[in-house]
This record gives sequence, structure tokens and C-alpha cells, in this order.
Amino acid sequence: MTNSLVTRRFEHSDKGVVVLHVKGRLDMSTLEDFKNLFSSEFQTGNYKLVLNMAEVNFIVSTHLGVIMSNYKNAQAQEGDVKFSALTEEVFGIFDLLQLTSILNIFKTDDEALADFE
Repeated sequence: MTNSLVTRRFEHSDKGVVVLHVKGRLDMSTLEDFKNLFSSEFQTGNYKLVLNMAEVNFIVSTHLGVIMSNYKNAQAQEGDVKFSALTEEVFGIFDLLQLTSILNIFKTDDEALADFE
């Protein structure tokens, strides 16, 4: 998988979880890459994802729609999309839109992985 937004990809085969470290500004110029991040994992049957967003400092509402749509798609396949290491700016946007009450957000990848058990 080659995606300009993903700096690291880890497969935790014992849990069936893929951790993706995402980097950059999630604005309209990165929309297709962001959509492809999900579709490429789902096409290979990976419906349990952790998105580490420690290096994301900006996100537009269009990307939040992509997140919610793919969160629902993952759950329909008995998977989930969890988030780790959100920056203060991104967490503030999630919180303002009350996504923190819907999505599972953790401080670390390990905490998010443990939640899959």
C-alpha cells in the first residue's frame, strides 16, 4: 500500500488489527488519499483499524464525513476504527462536533489495540 498520508503501517495479526500512522494536513488536497486509506484496507479484509493521528494538525469537515462513513462500514463487517494520539487541535474539533462520544479515542496505540480484545 502506498499512500502519501501513511508514514507507518503495522499489522497485529494476533488481533487482526492494522495500525496506520497518518501525517499531514487533512484538507481538500488530501481527500482522495484519505478515502483510499480506508478502501485499500477494507479491500484486503482489514476492518479493524487504529489511526494514529499524532502528526495530523488540521482536518476539514469533509474528512470527518469520510471517517464516520468508514467507521460505519467497518462496524457492519464486525470491525471498528479507533483513534490514537490525536493532537490537541484535532481532538478539539472531534470534541466540538461531539465525535468523542461516538468514536473510540485513546492516548496510545497500545491502549487502542487493547480495546480490541
